[in-house]
Amino acid sequence: MNARQTWESMRLGRRQALRGAGIGLAGLSAAALIGCGDSDEADSTTATATGTSEGPGAAPSVTTPDASARSMGGTLKVALGSDPTGLDPSTSRGGGDHHYLYSIFDNLVNNGPDFSVKPGLATEWEVVDDLTIRFKIQDGRTFHDGSPVTAEDVKYTIDRHKDPETQSYSAGQVESVESVEVVDDTTAIFHLNTITSPIFAILGDRNGMIMPKEATQAMGADYNNKPIASGPFKVDSWAVDANVKLSRFAEYAENYPYLDAIDVQVVPNSSVQFANLRTGDADVVTVDPKDRETARGTDNIQLHEWISTAYTQVNINTAVAPITDMRVRQALSHSLNRQAILDAIFFGEGEVANGPITKASWAYNENLLPIPEDLDKAKQLLDAAGYGDGLAFEMVIVADETRTPLSEMMKAQWARIGVDMTIVARSAEEAGAEYRNQLYPMFLTFFSGRADPDMTIYENFHSQGGFNRAKFNEAFTPGPEAVAIDQKIEAARQIYDQDERKALYDEIQTLLMEQAFGILFTHRTNAVALSSRVEGFQPYGDGKYRFHELSLKA
Repeated sequence: MNARQTWESMRLGRRQALRGAGIGLAGLSAAALIGCGDSDEADSTTATATGTSEGPGAAPSVTTPDASARSMGGTLKVALGSDPTGLDPSTSRGGGDHHYLYSIFDNLVNNGPDFSVKPGLATEWEVVDDLTIRFKIQDGRTFHDGSPVTAEDVKYTIDRHKDPETQSYSAGQVESVESVEVVDDTTAIFHLNTITSPIFAILGDRNGMIMPKEATQAMGADYNNKPIASGPFKVDSWAVDANVKLSRFAEYAENYPYLDAIDVQVVPNSSVQFANLRTGDADVVTVDPKDRETARGTDNIQLHEWISTAYTQVNINTAVAPITDMRVRQALSHSLNRQAILDAIFFGEGEVANGPITKASWAYNENLLPIPEDLDKAKQLLDAAGYGDGLAFEMVIVADETRTPLSEMMKAQWARIGVDMTIVARSAEEAGAEYRNQLYPMFLTFFSGRADPDMTIYENFHSQGGFNRAKFNEAFTPGPEAVAIDQKIEAARQIYDQDERKALYDEIQTLLMEQAFGILFTHRTNAVALSSRVEGFQPYGDGKYRFHELSLKA
């Protein structure tokens, strides 16, 4: 099977176009807009959202729920733990930002709950060859200011991410897009400079959230606070540390979205969030591990729990001594009791991490074991690195009810091998900026993961990755192992065969763990609780919420 045939079997096929038949602005069905099925079979012809065409690989027929069964109107009350880092997809950097962005922006294509490709602004596309994809944008779609969504806006969005002046965290995801050709108002052709197997997943994330060229340029820095987009909800206001208020974009579609408004309250304490749910002051909350047993026994709420791509780790900045020495990193990793951390901090919810790819992904390495606790080995490694008499350094954290006790537990465990770690507590904005400016060797963080393993591995561990601020594979850890990691990451995104990709990701994760380029703790489970009046919730593999899909019972 050649590369093109393999991509056909995985995605849409060389000649297959996924057409959103019946997805016009007038009479648009909510289910069709949320997403329709796609085929995993090769040699298909054309698939539609309302049925199947002839051909062995045609997409299955999609059952469309009756929109009349869902009530219209109402304000959804959401409690989240923090503000977004920003509302501009090209500059925001927090995984939790997606909770907001997906309701404000329309993607060119969408990632489904199971990471399959779904229609977005593009309801038809064709893989012309390995390096060329033609997207057909739905005619008649508009931005919140009434201006039309055009192929020029698609080109602008990709170019904006790639522009070094934008400083987009996800620029590396679209570096293989050589150019976007504007054929006409509704046709954009992506020209790739190399095979890019995760390109559809990439366009279902930040890079594919289409921004209006004229409005974005005119608004400048203000675009980050109150962006104009084309999604089902528009931003009314954002009061930092208080709330983000969204209202229904009336011109979006007939009878969709269902809600009139979404009111997101910033409530840092998870127990307060859950209490607000029980009193009716919130309809949707994330359930902290410590509250999950209580949630499981609470009547009149809906509790959804699932494995996502999220994990907990310490980002390693190998540009700052003493973490430049691999033996120091390995010693720190071997001196941690991860199971004790999972039990004490996460109340046993989740699993000890064996690598950055979780069981939610097809690339999970079931044969890779977690790094074991071994204090004798840790002490030997420190001694060999010249730190047998002790070691001191600082770690920056975002102070909250999880990361603060987690860092304190790490400090106590590291003290057993003579390491004195000072905890530097900062706000999210300060912590990110100071780590990016390489002031600290470590940054305790949660990473939410992405739809394709490339988007997790590349961003965190490739030398040009947006979250690899030290560029450690490139400048600070020379040698065949470091070079091999970059080469393997690049090779994995240039192969369509999923089995071959998985074999490479198995090797990559083994190298990452052996060299301790990240200190991982847990693969996290997601839990969300909803009031009994909420309808339509779907768990997504990336752990991100799609509030715009919800409705409230009358």
